[in-house]
Amino acid sequence: ILNYDIMARFRRRTCIILLLFILFICSIMMALKTLRPDRAGFGDPFGLGLLPELQQRTVLLDSKQNSLNRAQGDTVTHVSNLHSIAVDTMKASMSPVKKLEEELSSPNYNFHIFYYTWYGNPQFDGKYIHWNHPLLPHWDPKIANNYPKGRHNPPEDIGANFYPELGSYSSKDPTVIEAHMKQMRSASTGVIVLSWYPPGMADENGEPTDDLVPLVLDYAHKYNLKVTFHIEPYKDRDDRSMYHNVKYITDK
Repeated sequence: ILNYDIMARFRRRTCIILLLFILFICSIMMALKTLRPDRAGFGDPFGLGLLPELQQRTVLLDSKQNSLNRAQGDTVTHVSNLHSIAVDTMKASMSPVKKLEEELSSPNYNFHIFYYTWYGNPQFDGKYIHWNHPLLPHWDPKIANNYPKGRHNPPEDIGANFYPELGSYSSKDPTVIEAHMKQMRSASTGVIVLSWYPPGMADENGEPTDDLVPLVLDYAHKYNLKVTFHIEPYKDRDDRSMYHNVKYITDK
């Protein structure tokens, strides 16, 4: 019984002390609130008056925010025009002419990307090439029977896991080649691994593309990219034919 009385008194004392502490904190908060200026909103930085420069910046930000709030009643077209003016002003403040090396990331020659020039479309090639290759079957014949067969049907249905930003392009389009070079250089690519078949040869779904190599080399040089050749497997390829392939590439 004695221990119970002691514990009960301790609990009452603890509750009273905790209640008094809470009341003390609330009193301090109310006192501080009465000392704050009426214009001060929630979240204003404490001691702002001690930093005149910061206070001036805050006033400027408030003015910009008020201007933005007034502009919210305007049309979307007006907002777009303001954005365009801001962009034009920023561009005007920049140097009108910049070197290509300054605009793009530095090439990393340890970073290689495989590049294939076997795609075609009706605009440049009179037909789709490689975009319409056969649907790849599953390696298990039992599972493959559950999926459709046939060929891809461009331009919506193409033989690729992802749809390219440039659409079902032709690898013969110079603007496409340059766009690819710029994209690769922007990603800090340093070396292009060019898929290559000997003259007159191609895979079963493509056509010979050796005539595109000079164009690829020219644009790669423009973007300071190096090119290496990935000699694709072809019928009767052996050490002798590979020797002639390498000699042809270096001589050309």
